[in-house]
Amino acid sequence: MTVTAPLPTQVDAIKALFAELLTADRKQEAVELLDSVLSQLLADHDRLQHQLRLLLKHRFGRKTERLDPAQLQLFLEELRQAVGQADAAPEATPVVAHLRRKRLDPKGQRPVIPDSLPREVVRLEPEEADKTCGCGAEKVCIGCDKSQVLEFIPSQFKVIVYERAKYACKRCEEGVVIAPPPAKPIAGGLPGFGLLADVLVKKYVEHMPLHRMREAYQRAGPNLPVSTLADWVAAGAEALGPIAQEIRRQVLRSYVVQVDDTPLTVLDRGHPGGSKRGAMFAYLGENATVVYDYQETRSSSGPCAFFGLREGWVQADAAGTFEPLFAQGRSKEVGCWSHDRRYYVEALETDKRAAVAIAWIAKLFEVDRQAAGKTPEERLALRRELSHPVYDALGAWVAETRKTATPKSPLGKALTYTVNQWTALGRFLKDGRLELSNNACERALRKVAVGRNNWLFAGSDEGARRAAVIYTVVGTCRLRGVEPWVWVRDVLEKLAGGWKQARIGELLPGATATAAAA
Repeated sequence: MTVTAPLPTQVDAIKALFAELLTADRKQEAVELLDSVLSQLLADHDRLQHQLRLLLKHRFGRKTERLDPAQLQLFLEELRQAVGQADAAPEATPVVAHLRRKRLDPKGQRPVIPDSLPREVVRLEPEEADKTCGCGAEKVCIGCDKSQVLEFIPSQFKVIVYERAKYACKRCEEGVVIAPPPAKPIAGGLPGFGLLADVLVKKYVEHMPLHRMREAYQRAGPNLPVSTLADWVAAGAEALGPIAQEIRRQVLRSYVVQVDDTPLTVLDRGHPGGSKRGAMFAYLGENATVVYDYQETRSSSGPCAFFGLREGWVQADAAGTFEPLFAQGRSKEVGCWSHDRRYYVEALETDKRAAVAIAWIAKLFEVDRQAAGKTPEERLALRRELSHPVYDALGAWVAETRKTATPKSPLGKALTYTVNQWTALGRFLKDGRLELSNNACERALRKVAVGRNNWLFAGSDEGARRAAVIYTVVGTCRLRGVEPWVWVRDVLEKLAGGWKQARIGELLPGATATAAAA
């Protein structure tokens, strides 16, 4: 007789039930009870051990999901031997690592010093006595040996005093005229354009909290209260708001938009503990544009409001946040193979069969690397030729493996994710302009995560919205290879000078030179 009733959760209750079964000479049921309890304990043990390993890895281990191809191949060979089939698993595809290479000079010894840096030549002369030869003749200079030292001069503050000249007629003693006031980023405020740009860049590019910024500025001279710096950040966000709105419009016009989100702690006296958990969404569009959007909750209302009536491709993970968005029918879902692969990487520690899925997915990315630099039509043709068979083979393996995998195990969860997302994951075979993953959007959100680890929280919902505005403009600067301080200072000066809103698109990062010439 199989035990089908829910098992007691208390040790004493289990012992009592076990004793009762033995007393009644129901030994088979007692054995089944013992077997069920042990199976449940082992399953819970494996699940908790897996969670503990993931937590320890997240806290102390390497964050990369990249696997050693040799180790992956070893797992695959073990699986082949276990099932006795040569084609039971694919060959491991080496993953090409992204190498951070230092810029070296032709001799390969030192980093290259940019030519744009100012040079100061210091000429060193021998002692005067050494300039006279032993024969009594004066030695002449026949050349110089050169070497370079990269020096640093700490940033300096300066005060610009504007004197507005006034003129009047001596004879009439009337008709006084005065020079117009200078343009300022904040009307009647203290900071110049360069200082306000520095505050914004330090906080949202260099991730410096305002109290540390105050200390850094104080070492250079002025004592600027944190509250004053916060007011300047608010003023800067307000000034750059129209730029962020134009970037938002460009993202929404993109053929495909990638989206992801990350939590953000926001101070709120009305919540227990004095804070709440909001969410910062990132929307990555074409032409290296990214817009950040803060929402007070992680609910689907944020993405649904952002996309509005837009119709087109949206690439995201399978988070429940985006389900209502895709249910509306206007946004067509594109799956993320990196998210799918992540589940199998986590499951690999408890079930080596996950290596098969990892190897198949690696082949999909390898085909896309071969398609780098090709047109969307050429990439789609290559995918249909090389990726489609891999996609079909992975689907067959998932269906077969799911029959024997425990649903609640790490591998079972990975298989369930793949099955639920199978159609969305296969969309890359329909259109060559679609990417395999939304990793680029994840990288864009990483800047917010790094900043969050430094300044810890936003002071209010409005402060988080201001942060989203500034992250939008400096994030687009980063994607387009534009130096943020130079761009922010230039744009703030143009906006303060009365730049026309109809030409706001000319001020976007990467278009400053065109705007200046117009």
